[in-house]
Amino acid sequence: MSRIVVIGAIVMLWSHFSMAQDNFVTFQLNIFEDAKEKEYFQKYKSDPFYLLQALEPIESESYKKWDKLLKKLDRRFRKNTGEVRLLSDIFYITHQLVLHQYQTHVNFSTTLTDGIYDCVTGTGLYALLLERYEIPYSIIETEEHVYLKGKFNGVPFIMESTFPLKGLLLGESEILQFEKKFFTTALSQEGVRMPSVLGGINDDTKPSVIFNKIGIKELAGLQYYNDAVLKFNQKAYQASYIQLVKAAYLYPSSRIADMKEKMEMLLGIVVLDVGVGQY
Repeated sequence: MSRIVVIGAIVMLWSHFSMAQDNFVTFQLNIFEDAKEKEYFQKYKSDPFYLLQALEPIESESYKKWDKLLKKLDRRFRKNTGEVRLLSDIFYITHQLVLHQYQTHVNFSTTLTDGIYDCVTGTGLYALLLERYEIPYSIIETEEHVYLKGKFNGVPFIMESTFPLKGLLLGESEILQFEKKFFTTALSQEGVRMPSVLGGINDDTKPSVIFNKIGIKELAGLQYYNDAVLKFNQKAYQASYIQLVKAAYLYPSSRIADMKEKMEMLLGIVVLDVGVGQY
């Protein structure tokens, strides 16, 4: 599992804590400098396909791989409607036509155009397809990973986007074996929790204290959270905070809220007019 370590920045953040309490300021940040991002962000209620692109908006001429995938899967859907083999078609054809190269920390638009993906963007792609073919599912969020879990015609399944060859799991025993990687029985309250991006999984995956069922909107929030962590590590603290504001609006989870609160302490923010929800 890839982890971005930010010990130095965290220490600096907490060293500023006491000073920031006496140095609060009120100011306004331009949350959406890109008009296209704001337009795509505002579509979260009606079209998650655009919401997932909001982080780095692209135009429709960049959808060639996506359009080709839909045409091929639509034909398979008409042929295999109601059959479990449709899950296999969705999983493997998507890897064949779109998901070509795994890389930590990419955005959904890069996945559409270049086929480079991580667990967040790969999961987002599969979620859109399952929605299209009306297959019930949930997105499972763990400490450093997300994947899809559902049931189709009585058969439970998992789609793990970062495993191109063995990422489709069918049946209770296969699912139980997979999810054992993420469970933990104890939650340590000691030390400072380090923000980290959500990536892929491997044999070194650590047990998770997070195990939530989320939707595409929340997944888009995690994409903004990942970008906030990246900017945090680059010491672009104001830019990181702006991404956290958007992340928290889409998904007010405890980890996003916690990092956002710490950033407010670091930046000395007590009142912020962001206008994210003013549509």
